[in-house]
Amino acid sequence: MPRPKPSKPEEPVKLKVKKGDTVEVISGKDVGTRGEVLSAHPRENKVVVKGANITVKHTKDKPSNRAGAAGANRVIKGGRLETEAPLFVSKVMVVCPACKRPTRVGYAYKEGDEKLSRRKYRVCKHPECGKSLD
Repeated sequence: MPRPKPSKPEEPVKLKVKKGDTVEVISGKDVGTRGEVLSAHPRENKVVVKGANITVKHTKDKPSNRAGAAGANRVIKGGRLETEAPLFVSKVMVVCPACKRPTRVGYAYKEGDEKLSRRKYRVCKHPECGKSLD
């Protein structure tokens, strides 16, 4: 019996994972894989991680419409195309750059007297670390 597709959220969700973050996969077939976030999709609540959730698509050779220098038609080579597929955000955890451990993400505020000084930034919620992720 096929599994029902998970429903999409009505409005975009605030992700605690950003493009360029290093994350570790915590569930699924790629458990323990660390990689960089290539793209984040808040509307689908998914992220694409480099080296994780690889899908393979097989393609056939097909002729190209453009003729070569000798006038003969060229052939576009087929084969295996390996690409990263999106993962649900709940399956990954951000790796803290300071303590090198997967951690939850918290928020803190910078204090100051200057204009735009009260800014929110992400912090590591590990009790021994607590350093900034940004």
